[in-house]
Amino acid sequence: MSVQQSKPKQKKVKAKKDDAGYASGEFSLDWDVDSYKTEYESDEHWDLRRSFMLAHKDRFEEDRLVCLAQTFVNMEFMGCKYPSATMLLVAELSKEIAAEFRQKREQRLKRTFVSASDAAEQRAKGRRAPPLSSAGSPEDSSNINRQCFGGGDPIDLYQDLRFGRLIVYLAGGRCSLQNSCQIANVKYEERDSREQPLSDNTKCAEILVNDEVIATGQGESLKAAKKAAYKQAHLTIQSYCYSIKLNATRDTIKVEKNKDGVNIKVTNESADSQGDPKLDPSNKGYHMMRLMGWTGGGLGRLKQGREEPVCYLLKNNRNGLGLINPKGNFADYRKLIENYVRSDDIRDMQFEPTFSKEERTTLHQIARRFGLRSASYGSGESRRLLITKKIDYGTILTEVLLRRNPKFCDRYFVHVPMQKAHLFPGHVADLEMDDVCE
Repeated sequence: MSVQQSKPKQKKVKAKKDDAGYASGEFSLDWDVDSYKTEYESDEHWDLRRSFMLAHKDRFEEDRLVCLAQTFVNMEFMGCKYPSATMLLVAELSKEIAAEFRQKREQRLKRTFVSASDAAEQRAKGRRAPPLSSAGSPEDSSNINRQCFGGGDPIDLYQDLRFGRLIVYLAGGRCSLQNSCQIANVKYEERDSREQPLSDNTKCAEILVNDEVIATGQGESLKAAKKAAYKQAHLTIQSYCYSIKLNATRDTIKVEKNKDGVNIKVTNESADSQGDPKLDPSNKGYHMMRLMGWTGGGLGRLKQGREEPVCYLLKNNRNGLGLINPKGNFADYRKLIENYVRSDDIRDMQFEPTFSKEERTTLHQIARRFGLRSASYGSGESRRLLITKKIDYGTILTEVLLRRNPKFCDRYFVHVPMQKAHLFPGHVADLEMDDVCE
């Protein structure tokens, strides 16, 4: 007689009410904590992170617990700061673990000081001190460095992500997720809910990515239900995909026409006042240069360096761009944009309302020929034209997360999925979109 063996059931627990809403429903405990150890992580860092996850494995879902453990290590070793609610939660969860770790570290430091004192005494007596066997010995220091920083494979930003290379660009309101899926060749669908029956008073909708339901919503109408579903999808998708948001206070090149020609300045979109390209006390670079001994004026021993930033405008005559000569004006506009394309500047070019409707139309055409993105904002006398370089989302992630390029870091905010939070702890804060339900 054959006995049919049954597969072991996964052990599941229910979320506790005192977990501040960080877990929902039942979740599995059948996952390996040790699988999250990385090659570059030191033993000390890993022991602390591992202890945190083991202590609270039955209280939080896997993704959430991994993120909280990394947050705890970042706070303990690097002094990172997070939203007050997050820091209070981590502090409460790590109270006993942190106290035990700090006590061990204090004892280890005492042993290190004693060993160093003994070694100095041996050298003073003309005898060579025996090699230390602790992890702090010179023989082991190189191994520790290799464990912390050592030469592993390059970071794969998309490895093991749920939706692969899908990157959500938070712009365009409710179209942002659909547009991002289209760029990444990922299937996107909004439809009536098939699990919950529709009624006269309540309608249900759901959003699918790659034929997988990621959010559902209810409302008095189908339109309201889809809005509710999209709001939930916006929050859910950030847990599994990278998100990018344009910095509203980024620097922008303002191009304004007057009777003397074209004036180019640097402005900040969130401010109504005009920007000044010169360094002033409100500029970060101003403070940095003052700390290095700069007292004003041009750089160089004789202060012979220029004080004005180099503009993109290239003139080969003495005629201003405001001269009543359409052909001459448009040729100069084309040269202006061409110089912008050839530069490594990624800031937007904003043409002010002083440019006529016909001039804006021509600038649209010129921008299109150079492969730039152009769009007009405002109406009537406040109509402005914004010309932007097209940069793919993958490049933005590489420049911000891996290269930490200041030009990109000042222009874009990047949020990483929870699975990559331990690699980029400074990019775990969720990004909000003002018109997410419009």
